[in-house]
Amino acid sequence: MYTVKAIYDGDNFKLEEPVPVKGKYEVIIAFTKPIEKNQEKILEYFNTWDEDDVNCIAEIMNERGNSFKNRIEI
Repeated sequence: MYTVKAIYDGDNFKLEEPVPVKGKYEVIIAFTKPIEKNQEKILEYFNTWDEDDVNCIAEIMNERGNSFKNRIEI
């Protein structure tokens, strides 16, 4: 089994990395988590950066998204 990350914009899938196979394949599509509004603009650039850049930015967005979960408002 191979996996390829992609973004679904409500109409189409945009692959974030090359497909590692050739020919026809049966696929399973899993929707893992919704994209927050503030992430949509930056995701337009995913196909222009290399994999290390994409991983770094995804990690930063996940950290920032998780940093407010246990925050106590004053």
